[in-house]
Amino acid sequence: MSNKVKWMFNGMTGAPVLTNNWGSMVALLDACLVNGFNLQTVATITRTGSTATATLSSGHGFVVDQVVRVAGCDQPEYNGDVTLTAVTSATVSFSVAGAPVTPASTVTTITVKVAPLGFETVFTDTNKRVYRSPNVLSNRHFLRVDDNVPAGYTSTWAKFARVTIAEGMADIDTFVGGRAPYSPPQPTANEIPSGSGTSMFSGWFKWYYARNSSSESNGDNGAWARSWVLVGDDRGFFLSNSSGFGGDKRILHAFTDFDSYKPGDNYASYLIASERYRTVSDANTSYAHQDAASAYSLDTTGKTCIRNYTQIGDNARLGMLSLNDGNTQSLSNRSAFFVFPNGPDYSLVLHPIYLRESTGHLRGILPGQFWIHQNQPYGHLSVIDNVIGYEGRKFLIVTLSSFSDETNSCGFAYDITGPWRP
Repeated sequence: MSNKVKWMFNGMTGAPVLTNNWGSMVALLDACLVNGFNLQTVATITRTGSTATATLSSGHGFVVDQVVRVAGCDQPEYNGDVTLTAVTSATVSFSVAGAPVTPASTVTTITVKVAPLGFETVFTDTNKRVYRSPNVLSNRHFLRVDDNVPAGYTSTWAKFARVTIAEGMADIDTFVGGRAPYSPPQPTANEIPSGSGTSMFSGWFKWYYARNSSSESNGDNGAWARSWVLVGDDRGFFLSNSSGFGGDKRILHAFTDFDSYKPGDNYASYLIASERYRTVSDANTSYAHQDAASAYSLDTTGKTCIRNYTQIGDNARLGMLSLNDGNTQSLSNRSAFFVFPNGPDYSLVLHPIYLRESTGHLRGILPGQFWIHQNQPYGHLSVIDNVIGYEGRKFLIVTLSSFSDETNSCGFAYDITGPWRP
């Protein structure tokens, strides 16, 4: 079990491709959460002091600060999930504990690959999965992802995975206990489509990856590789990917434990999705995206947990709290009112993200993800260190976009040093 923070994106060697094919989202999650990718054979591993260096084929594609999984060494000190401290065209280096024999020996083959987050697949079917954290410190809620074309839906329309979080599951389609999203008058609204043709309702909470407009029936915008970034640990992750709508501009999805202010909170897990319970032909843009505007607000659309802080009842809405000065100017997310760099300390200014229940109660705080105060201080995928107040930590900048204005994009900073929690 590993609580290392891991990050991966579409430009990495061997990364899964998110395109306009049904099942594409599940394939991405399988690779990033469970299996890893870019498996390489290691010629040798040698050690100098506490630094191990693995020799691979030229063009291996690994990068500094990436977490990889080393396997196959007779000396266990070399094996496991390690953070790369240096790379060349044919080598990667990492820290190793103790003084294992050098070079490393093996009776089989030594391999290295991009390390998955460490989730387990509990149930599986065609283009459908149920994932769960193995970490005993987690609430271990279930994430059900259905990346199949809904019954009666035209396969060339917008593509998405329907997502549900659950307290328990007896099989891939049977929920036990609480779940979210959920509405007693329409208990299967998220999982089972209703209606027919362009008047059908195809689901509720969705991770879109191929669409052409706000209307689902307007198509999937073609077979091109969408951009994506996934950051997380073995208790949760944040996924920012292009939906196709508006070009290659990313929206926010997530499934993660959060740090609750309630002792013994049994429902401290959070789902972020695009919320759209409308007919497939409805072009209303409301409830459509977790883009720059909706992610940076107290809006609870598409943001939920299984139960509220009382631990009873049905699912609760949790907005991402932005502090403000009482005059409507935001203080906890991107704003042109904050200069970059900040003059007094010449720094990037980051702020934790609090979760506020729709009833007004402050429920907890998101791990690893931070508001960026200034407007566009760094470009997408920049790695930043020496941030005042966060010495010894590195942050990955991931931008989201407002579909009407690419220059007004915003984003989050993710702590890639970790750990985010025990």
